Amino acid sequence: MSHHRFATGLSAVALVVLVAGCAGPNADLFESATGGAAPAPPSELRGAWRGTFGWVGANFYEDEARIILRIEEDGTFSATVTRNGGANNLAKATTWAGTAVTSGNRVTLRNSKGPWGWVTLVRSRNGNVLYGVASDPVTKANVMLKIERDSRPEAP
Repeated sequence: MSHHRFATGLSAVALVVLVAGCAGPNADLFESATGGAAPAPPSELRGAWRGTFGWVGANFYEDEARIILRIEEDGTFSATVTRNGGANNLAKATTWAGTAVTSGNRVTLRNSKGPWGWVTLVRSRNGNVLYGVASDPVTKANVMLKIERDSRPEAP
């Protein structure tokens, strides 16, 4: 019984620390300089992006892949997902296509092709990184995504 009480108390303390940290001095980290997060038109996201996703807390198996994302001026996107190396990698190669919808600092990729229905990502303050957590429909595991704007001049 004392182990249960200790675990409950520790969980409560961790929750309080987490909530206090979210409401602390960095709570406005992703707000614009004007104080509010204005919607970014999809055209601001136009261009090539590259990134990865990986299984949160993987042990014996991996779910890791590389993502090449292209967002067009009209907000449509296409993406190619290829699995990283690794003998125990459960990731599957796939393609995504659909529309990018923005709301504040959030970007939702509404996929009309492939097993991923939609993925909502948070846009960094400088606008050059998209990141978030989603559920991989193949493994049913949570994966972390980080996609960065490809600033190379030869980017397609």
